[in-house]
Amino acid sequence: MESKGIVRRVDELGRIVLPREMRKMLNVREGTKLEIGIVDGNKFLLSKYSDMVSLKEYSDAVSSAISVSIEHDVLISDMENILSSNKKKYINKQLSEEVQELIYKREIVIKKQEDGSEMLEFFVGSGNEFCCQLIVPIVKDGDAIGSVIILVSENKCFDDSSVKICKAFAKYLSDQIS
Repeated sequence: MESKGIVRRVDELGRIVLPREMRKMLNVREGTKLEIGIVDGNKFLLSKYSDMVSLKEYSDAVSSAISVSIEHDVLISDMENILSSNKKKYINKQLSEEVQELIYKREIVIKKQEDGSEMLEFFVGSGNEFCCQLIVPIVKDGDAIGSVIILVSENKCFDDSSVKICKAFAKYLSDQIS
């Protein structure tokens, strides 16, 4: 039988170290939740776990409610992908590493072209097609688990009340996770 991976020893506490190359390739960093399962009776299966996936119905309702109120594109993400949006074209798009890092830092990000802000390349493999961008992290127990995002491609940008609405809904989504 040939080896299909890297061999690691289990320590006295049952821990293993995931190789740096694999962590980097799969964007697994400190605090990333992993789900551990058993397959075929003798194999461990590690998968990235997203608290946000369990909130699909809530996040669909939230993105729809916010977009009606502020009249812009509203997206709800986990740490890597768009889960819900008022527009289907965004669903399952992968966030760029730069955007993922900003969410991970748990800080609200406001970018407005009219203020001279350098706009973010939001999605993997896409250019910058937005003139206003807002990222409000969703934080649970001190860890970023996703974000509420507003993207604007026309000239009318969001205002301070839009930021407050997104902050309120980010808190609401966080509260829904048990």
